Amino acid sequence: MNHSCDGEWLRRWREYFLAWYDEGRVGEKAEEAREFSEPYLEEGIVSVSGGKDSMAMLHVLAAARPDLAVFHWDHGPWLMPREVEEEILRNIRAVAPQARVIVERYRYGWSERSRVDWEPWYRAFFGTLAKLGYKYHLLGIRKDESSRRAARGRVAERKGWTEVHPIYHFTWRDVWAYVFRHSVPVPSVYLRYAKLLGWERVRLVTFFDREMERYGSPQLDSVLSWRWKHLGNGKKGGV
Repeated sequence: MNHSCDGEWLRRWREYFLAWYDEGRVGEKAEEAREFSEPYLEEGIVSVSGGKDSMAMLHVLAAARPDLAVFHWDHGPWLMPREVEEEILRNIRAVAPQARVIVERYRYGWSERSRVDWEPWYRAFFGTLAKLGYKYHLLGIRKDESSRRAARGRVAERKGWTEVHPIYHFTWRDVWAYVFRHSVPVPSVYLRYAKLLGWERVRLVTFFDREMERYGSPQLDSVLSWRWKHLGNGKKGGV
């Protein structure tokens, strides 16, 4: 993240999160997360979307095992603008330069129907995870995101592997405090969306995605990221 942007607004939030780092004992939580995760890293792979949670988790775990295995799912140009995707990959390599990074892309194209019927996407995604062959998949899921995620617990058994959540006990404040304290790079679009949504609600999701309709994401994208609309399906967006 470029912390020099947006002047006074960002400066004040940065001060707040840095103060919370100490007040919230975020350093201790990070150390606990690192120790908890170490037994899973030898036979595990770290799934990194590129969002704030997964990047904070990656930073925590790379300190324990620099040569860890990292998996990143590229949604394709239909749902993730190439400049954002390229920034994500740069960020991953900056945080974990010694990691073995595996990138797989959703290759089945874009259509209106494909954003109503999610089955092909889920089949491709979970099929890819299964083919990777790792015993453990470490994800940046936090219990305060939703009751559904809280119910999954810190370790969840999946068909074919075990899902592990190193930063399960982190709050949204903890994550942002960690990001600012350790200068963890996250996509610059966060700043644009955080000013409107608030730091507690902003997250990195696929753009113009009808699956996110209930959250109002496509409408918000049409205002904040209008120039990326239709770029993936052969149409030109705004300049």
